[in-house]
Amino acid sequence: MKVKVISRSTDEFTRERSQDLQRVFRNFDPNLRTQEKAIEYVRAVNAAKLEKIFARPFIGAMDGHIDAVSCMAKNPNYLKGIFSGSMDGDIRLWDIASRKTVCQFPGHQGAVRGLTASTDGHTLVSCGTDCTVRLWDVPVDTAMESDDSFDKLAEPRAVYIGKNAFWAVDHQWDGDLFATVGAQVDIWNHNRSQPVNNFAWGTDTVISVRFNPGEANILATSGSDRSIALYDLRLTTPIRKILMMVTLAP
Repeated sequence: MKVKVISRSTDEFTRERSQDLQRVFRNFDPNLRTQEKAIEYVRAVNAAKLEKIFARPFIGAMDGHIDAVSCMAKNPNYLKGIFSGSMDGDIRLWDIASRKTVCQFPGHQGAVRGLTASTDGHTLVSCGTDCTVRLWDVPVDTAMESDDSFDKLAEPRAVYIGKNAFWAVDHQWDGDLFATVGAQVDIWNHNRSQPVNNFAWGTDTVISVRFNPGEANILATSGSDRSIALYDLRLTTPIRKILMMVTLAP
């Protein structure tokens, strides 16, 4: 644990000449400023956080996105490759070693909310607020395995249009299925333009989804109503739903 200590010397606040302005302590009378101790604590915590942010293991940054980065995903078979999606619809494949853009995936007309790669690392699935799901061929053989990084544009292999905005996507660990969430949970196949299955359980908006690495047919989602739901692709209804409650201190 790191402790930040704030110390002051009285000599620093003593006037050298009578014409100098009178220096005063930043801590005023506690009776007049009852929150001063809390303010000093927040300042010390912020200073410690900033020092930690700019210290190691932060070793560099990859510049290229114009707007804010909204989601990221890694490639299971290529450790030095990482995907990122931004609020302006731009998707990039980065080479971590050289910190350069290997490939761009343009096409989304809104914010990219979800990215996931297939287990073999050759297919990238993206979804966004433009109500589309896009499948991309990842140029891993020509780009990631070469020493020279280059910037190229990729075309989507397929574009699937939904009825509502999508907030997250995750790929099955062993298979051709992937799940998207938004107004409901949709299960897709690489070769079909419509969902092969869907689940709904009275949630305002589903905001995240993850497949079970050990059991390919089990997935979990979380919703905006603080709920966590479990689903089995072999069943027609959800398995279980847990609602997290908020308890206010008296």
